[in-house]
Amino acid sequence: MGNEYWERPPHLRGDHVLLRPLEPGDAGDLTAAYDDPDTLRYFPEGIESQPPSAETVAHALSSGRQVLVAVDLRDNRIVGTTSLYNTDERHGRVTIGFTWYSQRVRGTVINPEAKLLLLDHVFGTLGALRAEFTVDDRNTRSREAVTALGAVQEGVLRQHAVRRDGSRRNTVVYSILAAEWPGARDRLTARIAHRAAHGAPLDPR
Repeated sequence: MGNEYWERPPHLRGDHVLLRPLEPGDAGDLTAAYDDPDTLRYFPEGIESQPPSAETVAHALSSGRQVLVAVDLRDNRIVGTTSLYNTDERHGRVTIGFTWYSQRVRGTVINPEAKLLLLDHVFGTLGALRAEFTVDDRNTRSREAVTALGAVQEGVLRQHAVRRDGSRRNTVVYSILAAEWPGARDRLTARIAHRAAHGAPLDPR
């Protein structure tokens, strides 16, 4: 019998951020959170790289991805979105991506704690063996952030997609394996605690 949690998007709550399933009524709050025109600069060309709207939310809800909104628990405002996709229970793998955040929460505990919640869900609740991340090779911020999680770069998919500007994107593939997660989790938890206690910048965000 399969794990029922593979089939539905989770509710995940931390000390600083809540991740919950996307709803049709979230379009307005996502639009308000979209405070930097370069936010989706590195997303592949298509509706996923368009600013939030009722149309993009409807598309996300029909995409087959498990789409989650991130809520900043300081003021209960939506500050971004992320997804679990390419979920494969038989082979024990999940991809985490389609992630963006409001400029106002970049460099805070929001994204690291969201990744902690997601990876605990992937390796704990789902019992997956592999979490995967795919990043535009030009997206230095995201590549550093994924590496800081403890993910290992596995390779580059050359000329893999088209960017919004029409240029061809090389996609870098990273992964964390279940056996690697306990050590990576300890390091990530320590970084989050230090940032929350001291207000020191996280590097990378």
